[in-house]
Amino acid sequence: MPVLLAAQSRGSYFFENSLLRHKLNPAFAPQTCYISVPVLGSSSVDAASNVGLGNFIFQYRNKPYTFLNEHIDAKTFLNKLPRRDPYVTERIETDLLGAGMPVGGNGYATVSLSLVESGKLVVPSSLLRFAKLGRTGGEEAWDLEGPLGRLYGYVSLAAGYSHDLDWLVEGLRVGGRVKLLLGVTAAQAGIDKLSVRMEENLFSVNTLGSGRLSGFGYQAADNAFRWLGFGLRGLGTAIDLGAEYGLPLDGFFDGINFSASVNDLGFIWFNRKLLDASTQGAFSFSGFENLGDGGIQKDIDALTDELGNLIRPDVSRGRSFVQALTPSVYVGADAPFYVYAFRMHAGLLYYRTVGRDNLMASYGISPFEWLNLGINWTFLGPAGRFGFYAEFIPQKYVSVFFGMERAGYRRNSDHLAIRNFTDSFSFGLNVLLGDYSFWR
Repeated sequence: MPVLLAAQSRGSYFFENSLLRHKLNPAFAPQTCYISVPVLGSSSVDAASNVGLGNFIFQYRNKPYTFLNEHIDAKTFLNKLPRRDPYVTERIETDLLGAGMPVGGNGYATVSLSLVESGKLVVPSSLLRFAKLGRTGGEEAWDLEGPLGRLYGYVSLAAGYSHDLDWLVEGLRVGGRVKLLLGVTAAQAGIDKLSVRMEENLFSVNTLGSGRLSGFGYQAADNAFRWLGFGLRGLGTAIDLGAEYGLPLDGFFDGINFSASVNDLGFIWFNRKLLDASTQGAFSFSGFENLGDGGIQKDIDALTDELGNLIRPDVSRGRSFVQALTPSVYVGADAPFYVYAFRMHAGLLYYRTVGRDNLMASYGISPFEWLNLGINWTFLGPAGRFGFYAEFIPQKYVSVFFGMERAGYRRNSDHLAIRNFTDSFSFGLNVLLGDYSFWR
């Protein structure tokens, strides 16, 4: 699967002059006008998983085997499973258009048009345990849940505003963003119940599954779903809220900045191109009877048909449904300081995305007003990971930023992670308008 955040690197969060950090907290305000280069203005790809190839492939006598192989001890495999059910989650966001400009003496306004896609796949640990143990675990009957997958995509038209409230509380700034969401596609499907019984001369399975889709068609002949392409499938709305407060200090530190935000509080109501899918089937096998004169082929054909019917969905015209967005939360504190003429900062950022808690320590330096360089380490989350951020932001013309976070550096020849992983990449290219001076 391709990943989880607003289209801006978390490494930019504590750089006061960073151009697009307001995407993480709408209270932040850039210090110049800008226009995003279409499509290239801001793009972000994030992916995370709490498992890797090393959870399912093991070495035995210098040869690799899957966890199902008899040479791989069950205890060895089960000890490798994470405490939470194995999952893969991803999010991609690209700004198609974007712009920002100061308003009055204390405000800043932004607009953007973005394309967002998000997905998640969960495989219950109980299902993997059954696949490995079967009857060897001493159980004859298993009641399980099957895999659950979710995918949705939408276009977001957003308008934001940030305002300085020094007149109320010195050092306080608040901001918000309102989003109109145009649903493009949505799909959610899973096996709700999977009952398996394994006896001496009988193997039986009962399944119950369901799914709902918007923007997909179904071909009965191929038993396949196909995406119908771009189109308006639904409408929704969301808001972002943020605040920051600067506490001035006299001494080595120039002050302490506190900030917090919550993004993507909203939903999409999908009401077009709808399908409902369900599966409910039973299968039993007690052995082959007609072993002679080619009769076994008839038994094999019948067995194949029964297995096919077990997972063949019943598809009907669906009903409208609501897809809630997954909100993200940011809470940060940083202390800027100077060493010689270089402006630096040390910060700590807590953020929660897609149900995951993360804690990131950050250090940044701006050796010039037009250059930001930062490194960070996230030590709470699906995997500890290192990241860096670089931004070239001159007073005029073109600004460029690039950020990356990565955990799970051990990869195979196909670049697949051996252990749990987190990958995050962001890039942006924007045109700057007007003169300005940072930290004035």
